[in-house]
Amino acid sequence: MGILNPAALPFLTLLGILVLIYLRERWRQRIEVPSFLLWRAVAEDKARIRRFLPDLLFFAQALLLLLLIGGLLRPYRSETVTETHGNRHILVVDTSASMQAREGRTRRFDLALDEAKQVVRSLGPLDESMVISISTRPQVVSGLTSDHLLVQHLLEALQPVDTSTNLDLGVELALAQRGRDGRRGQVHVFTDLPRSALSLSQDQVRELAYHRVGTNDDNVALAAFHLYQNPFQTYSQAQAYMLVRNYASRVKKGTLTLQLDDQPVFKKEFTLAAREAASFSMKGFEHAGKLVAKIEPSDALALDNQALSWLAERSLRRLVVVSPVKSLHEELTRVSESIPGLAITVMTPEKFSPESLNPQDVALFHQFVPSVTVAVNSLYVFPPPDNPLFPVIAEAADLSILDWRQEHDLLRNLRYVEALPLKKARVLALPPWAQVLISSRTKTSEVPLALTGEKDGHRVVCLAFDLNKGNLTNSDNLTLLLLFLNTLRWLLPPDPALPQLVSTGEAFFLPPGSTPDSLRLRPPRGEEQSVETDMVEVDQIGEYHLDGSRYHGILYANLFDEAESDIARREEQESAPAQPRIAPAAAPQEVTREVPREFGRSLYYGAALILTLEWLYALWRYSRMRSA
Repeated sequence: MGILNPAALPFLTLLGILVLIYLRERWRQRIEVPSFLLWRAVAEDKARIRRFLPDLLFFAQALLLLLLIGGLLRPYRSETVTETHGNRHILVVDTSASMQAREGRTRRFDLALDEAKQVVRSLGPLDESMVISISTRPQVVSGLTSDHLLVQHLLEALQPVDTSTNLDLGVELALAQRGRDGRRGQVHVFTDLPRSALSLSQDQVRELAYHRVGTNDDNVALAAFHLYQNPFQTYSQAQAYMLVRNYASRVKKGTLTLQLDDQPVFKKEFTLAAREAASFSMKGFEHAGKLVAKIEPSDALALDNQALSWLAERSLRRLVVVSPVKSLHEELTRVSESIPGLAITVMTPEKFSPESLNPQDVALFHQFVPSVTVAVNSLYVFPPPDNPLFPVIAEAADLSILDWRQEHDLLRNLRYVEALPLKKARVLALPPWAQVLISSRTKTSEVPLALTGEKDGHRVVCLAFDLNKGNLTNSDNLTLLLLFLNTLRWLLPPDPALPQLVSTGEAFFLPPGSTPDSLRLRPPRGEEQSVETDMVEVDQIGEYHLDGSRYHGILYANLFDEAESDIARREEQESAPAQPRIAPAAAPQEVTREVPREFGRSLYYGAALILTLEWLYALWRYSRMRSA
C-alpha cells in the first residue's frame, strides 16, 4: 500500500478550510424576530455559538474532499502477477552487393528472404520479432512486434544495395536488442558470409542461428580501374590501368573493353586460370570524356563487371603567392613556367585582399597570415610570430627530421624526406583541426615541421620552415621541389563541373550553401528524390545527377571490394558446428513479479456518488422548507 503522487498531500489542508467556513457561518447566523424586547432578556450562550456542531451536510462535503484528494494521491496496493510472454527473435539480413550473386536463376538475397519468412511463419502468436538490415551500416527495418504479417511485408520490401557489408556491427546490434528487458531471445543471421568472417567471440557466434546461402563461385570482376592524370596533365598524357581477377575455381575467358563517350577505344580478350588476375593499361587518348570499362560475358555477379571514370581536359589553374620576399616571387615564377596549366600571380602582403581570390585558386602565404579567413585551399610557409592561425612558441635552427607520415599524398615519391633544408623553423602549437605530417624534436618537446588539415571547408598545409633563396630550383633540394609540387596537387580543388569519383557505401558531402536550394538527386536506379541534408548516401554503382539552382554535380560510383567479389567465401572453417535452419519454437515464458495496482479511479467514482447524494439531500431540504 502506498501513494504514487506525494505532491498532492498539501491539498489535505482544504479540510481545515472547510471547518473554518462552517464556523464562520455559525457566527454570522441570522434569525428573524418580531421584536428585540424579549431578545434582550435572553442571556447569550457564547460557548454554544463557538462550539463546532457538524451536521450531515458537513460530513458529506468532508468525505467528498477526502475522496477527491485521495484520487490525486494515486494510491496503490501491490499485487503479485504472473505474465506470459513469447520468445524474442531478431532477424539480421545481409543486404550487401554479394547477396545479388545468382544461384541458378535466383539471387542469394531472395534465398535468404525465403528462409527469413519461414522463421517468421514458425513463430508463436506471443513471439516478438525484429528485422535489422546490414550493409555498410545497420538499419532497423522493424522494431519488436508480434504482428508477424507486418514483418513478412517488410521483409518483402527489402532490396540489396551495391556496397560492402559490416556484418559484425549488425549482429552486435541484434545481440544488444535480444537481451533487453531480461527476456530470452534468438538472433538469426541471413548472409552468404561464413561464420569465420565474424570477429565476435566464439560464445556469441555459437548462440547465433546462422542461415548461410550461396555456393556459386562463378565470378570474374573488374577489381580495379585507375586513371592516372594529375591536374597539370592533358587527356593525351593520362594513362588508364585495369585489373581483372578470376574468383572462380576454374579457367575463365572473357573480353575487356574500354569505351570513351560510348566509342570503343580498347578491346582485349583474356584467359585467366582459377583465382588468377591480369592487368591491362592504355594511354594516348584523343579527347576528353566519359570512360567505361566492361567485362563480358556476364557471370553470377554482374555489378562488378563495369566501372566508370572521367578523362578531363587540362584546365588553367592559378597560384596566388603573397610574400614580402621578392626573390621567392622570381623563383616560383620560374617553377611555374615548367608546369603547363599553372598561372602564377604574385603580390606583397600590403596589396593582398580576400576579394582577389577565386574559388579555383590556390594561395601561398609566405611569412604572412591574413587576419580574415580565406575561402580557398592554402599553403602557409614560415608563418610570422604573431598570427591568428598557428601560434608560434619559439624559433629553432638546424633541426633534424625524426618522423613523417609516409602514406600521405604530400609525401608520395619522397624517398629522402630527411634531406629537406631546415636552417630555420618556427616551433608551432598544433591547432585542434590539424595533424602533424613531418616532425622533429627539441630537448623539451616535439616540433611539428609540416601540418595538414581542413578548416572552414578548405584544405590547409603549413610548413614551419623557411624557403630560402634558391631552395626550390637548387639541384641539391630536389626533395623540397617534389614536396612543393605534391602539396600544390593536393591543394588544387576538383573542378565542380566535372564528374567526381566515389565508392559505394560512402557519403558524399555537398558544398556549403547547396542544400537549401531544393536540390534534386537522380540515382542510377530508382526515382528522382529531393535532398534535404548536406550529404548523399551512395549505395548504387553508376551515375548520380545532382541538380539545383545553385549547384549541379555528377558522381561516378564504383565498387572495388574483393570481399564482395569473392563470392565463393573459401575461408570458411568447416569445423564450425552446424545449426538448424529454423530454431524449434520454445514454450512461452512465465514471469512472476510485483506490480502496483492503482485504485484512485474508484475514489473518483465514490466522490461522484457523494456529490449526487448531497445534491439530492439539498433538493429535499429545499422542497420541505417551501412546503412548510
